[in-house]
Amino acid sequence: MYLGFGSGFIFNFFAERRKAVFIKLAAGLMVLFLALRFSNLYGDPALWPKQNTDLFTFLSFMNVTKYPPSLLYSSSTLGIMFILLYFAEDLTNKIRRVVSVFGKVPLFYYIIHWYTAHIVMYLLLFVQGFGFADFLFGFNLGRPKAENGIPLWGVYLVWLSIICALYPLCKWYGAYKENHKEKWWLRYL
Repeated sequence: MYLGFGSGFIFNFFAERRKAVFIKLAAGLMVLFLALRFSNLYGDPALWPKQNTDLFTFLSFMNVTKYPPSLLYSSSTLGIMFILLYFAEDLTNKIRRVVSVFGKVPLFYYIIHWYTAHIVMYLLLFVQGFGFADFLFGFNLGRPKAENGIPLWGVYLVWLSIICALYPLCKWYGAYKENHKEKWWLRYL
């Protein structure tokens, strides 16, 4: 989050300069990731061992620690993000307009989606036959110990449904922020 606030000035550059900065940052972060990961000495608590097949070796190489975010996780994901930003500069289509709605209200979207996703999770657990007595609150946010959940295609369907459901709310809030610039604190949501 601090990196996002600190690099916000880059988005005020002219498009060509901004693209140049994006590609340089992407290259630097990806070189850092590759150098540290190949050395297998620093940057992530989990080392990558050679596996039985090249595919599994590659997956082991790419398996970096997300929580807490390791240096390798941060450099790889930020490097990929800057590559995507570099290519997104030239897009002027509906996808960019839709994504920019969420990009203008990131914290608002994050908070609303977090609660929405958890409400949906509880509804799915109730549909699967679990009751309040089965929920175990703590680090697992209430998920029961018994077998539960939905297949991966169902997770993607729920994810896409939540994004579509929150789009109008984010669009409304983005317009509200734009029309109420006197409320300085809104720019942080």
